[in-house]
Formats: sequence, C-alpha cells, structure tokens
Amino acid sequence: MKFFKILLFCLLIFEESFGIRLIRDAEIETVLTDMVKPIFRAAGLKEKSAKIFVVDSEEINAFTIGHGYIFVNVGLLLKFKEPEQVIAVLSHETAHIAAGHINRLMAGILNRQRNATGAMLAGLLATILTGSEKAMAASLGYLMADERLFLRYSRGQEFAADSLGASYMEELGYDSDDMISVFQTFQDISVLNGGEHIPEYIRSHPDANSRIIALKNRNKKLTKKKEDKGLLNKYSRILRKLRAYLKSKNSTDDEYSRAIYLHRCGRISEAIAIMEKISKRNPHDIFFKETLAHLLYESGNLKKSIEVYKQIYTKDLNSLIKKDYAEVLIEANHNLEKAIRILESIKYDSYVDSDIFRLLAKAYGKKKKIGIANFMLAQEKMIDGDLVAAKRLLDVCLSQLDKKKEASYRKKAKYLKELVNRK
Repeated sequence: MKFFKILLFCLLIFEESFGIRLIRDAEIETVLTDMVKPIFRAAGLKEKSAKIFVVDSEEINAFTIGHGYIFVNVGLLLKFKEPEQVIAVLSHETAHIAAGHINRLMAGILNRQRNATGAMLAGLLATILTGSEKAMAASLGYLMADERLFLRYSRGQEFAADSLGASYMEELGYDSDDMISVFQTFQDISVLNGGEHIPEYIRSHPDANSRIIALKNRNKKLTKKKEDKGLLNKYSRILRKLRAYLKSKNSTDDEYSRAIYLHRCGRISEAIAIMEKISKRNPHDIFFKETLAHLLYESGNLKKSIEVYKQIYTKDLNSLIKKDYAEVLIEANHNLEKAIRILESIKYDSYVDSDIFRLLAKAYGKKKKIGIANFMLAQEKMIDGDLVAAKRLLDVCLSQLDKKKEASYRKKAKYLKELVNRK
C-alpha cells in the first residue's frame, strides 16, 4: 500500500474537513516544483517525486506529508518577496522527508490506529480495484484528522531539519542566512501576535529565537550570494498572479496580473483582449497561451480555445493543462479520440485524477459507447469510495457492453464486480 499517496488524497478529498482549499494553477505549481527539485537532488531524493501544492490560506506555513509532497500556504508565499527565502522553507520541508521524520511519525499514527473499522477495508478494496488511493483516503480521512496535518514533529527533528536544510542550500550555492531571515520574520510575527507568551511546551515548533541561535552556531559553509534573475522574475510573476487571484487591489501593476484580476471579477472579455496582446508579444510563453485558452473556453469560444491549446500541446505538457485541453475538446465535440488519449495518459496522475474518469465517461458517451461510459463512471465512484453506486454502474455497463467489440472492458468490469461482491 502506497501510504503517502493515501495521505495526499486524504487532504485532496477532505479539503473542508481539514480546513484546506487548494489553488490549482499549472504555472504556480511548475515554478515552485522547479525550485524544489535541486533541493531534492542535494538531499539524495528523486527529483521526479517532488510535487508542490498551494493552499489557499493566509497563515504563514508550509508542511509535508512525505513521499515528495509539500504544501505551501499562500500566506507564506506572499510574505516572502525573495525566492531564496521560499527555497529556505522548501529546504526545511525536504529535510523532514530525507531524514525519515515522516516515516517515524506515520508509524506512530498507525500504531495508535490499529483498530480500524470496516470502512478501511472497503477503502482498501476500492484501492485495489482502481489502482488509485483516493478510495482509501476516504476511509482514512477521519483517522488522520486529529493529527493536525502531520505537523507534530519533535523539537529535535525540527532543529535537525533546520540544519540539514541549511546544508542543502549551501550545497546549491545559496546563503543559508536566508533561512535565518525566515525565522526572524516568524519571530517578528510571533511578537506582534503575543506569541512570546505561549509556553514553549505546547508549541508545534521550537521558538524562532532558539532556531536562529542554533543556525548561527552551526559550521556554516561560506558561499557567495547566488543571484538568479530568471528565478526572481518567475517567482515575482507567480506572486502577482496569486494576488490577482485573491482580487487584491495591488495586483494590477502589470498586464498579466490585471487580466487575471479582471477575469476573477467576471470581466472576461476585457481579460481576453489583454491576454491576446500579451500572447502575441510572447509567442513562446506556454503559460500566457494557457491562460488565454482557458479564458476563451470560459467565454464560450471553444474553437479558438482549441486552436491555442494546439499551439502548446506536447506529451510533456503539465497534466493540469492537458486535462483542460481534453475538456475543451469534449465540450466542443471535436476530436474525441484525441481527448480520450490525453485523459488515458494522465488518469492516475496524482495532480488531476479526480475529474479524469468523469471526463472519460462524457467523451465515450458522446461517441455513443454507453457501456464504456458507465464503466468509467463506476471507476469514478470507486475513487470516491461509493462502492454501492459503483456496483450498480458495473451491473449496468455489463448489460450494455458488446461481447465481442468491447470484450476487454467486459472482462475488467466482471473482475471489478467480483471483487466488490467479495467485500
């Protein structure tokens, strides 16, 4: 069982239960993931496992659930104007992963939750059926809720993550003093909020001053301040994009953020006009074109939206953009086979698979392949943990699938139904 993916899906499915709402944006996630990949390499972790999600929360915080997944709050990103400070935070979270802190924390959680109910078994069954862990997440969500998003590391683990994270930064040519500046910011916030009066033993982290002292006392590797104007430009752009998404009045200082701000305010035609100008001036910028294609889709101009998506589509394109492209193709009833191929290639991608089976069902439905459409809907229900609805849909699709032309789907549906019945 891939437990860390299950924890991810607990967060993605039970956003309201955990108090989490995600901001899904291909450009923002790409920039942040590109920032953390070198850190993973320095930590001896696989770069491909690095995945970052942005949490729509004003709290200045970040956390990891292991297995390469790091969650960063909007509040933290907007607080730090320099990418090196965010790199310091990402280095700290990476250190938790590399040092095995998550593994030990989860072992403790599991030891306390051995008396799991039949809901867990149902979730496990659905996991086996679909190849995805979202169903198990549905069963485990309530078991994890009291762990406070896995932030309860020991003081020793926090200090170790600080030191390791600082060493990763130095190895990459960054000044580890940027990590100290992060904790100085935390200290200032704590003082403003009266945090200095909170007893240290009930803190989820050691106090910022202790962490600053520990970092100053370590043997620092002297490095020349690394300057990366390209990274600064990319980071500044996603900050402006985030402010525009939040409808901040300070988010209209450039055309790109103004277009997003206008879109968020419902002024789509004005936003499109701006994005068309930007895209013409920057023909090789994928994210400008992606934004334009999305706005055109929302305005109902499906044909033009498809034309823009065609310009940027490649096999290596961000999965979120691929999903959106497939959705436009399906809505326009245009090249459904291509839409299906795109969706099949990403249906188990941990970033986007919540909508994939629904879209596949819609595409097959438009192709008049009703049996396959119901088979896809059955898998969607399995991922959601609704095995009763899944069983009903499997019965329906088995009565609809052609015994010869759709034999492979009948075989899969029978197998899934048999496993569901065994529950």
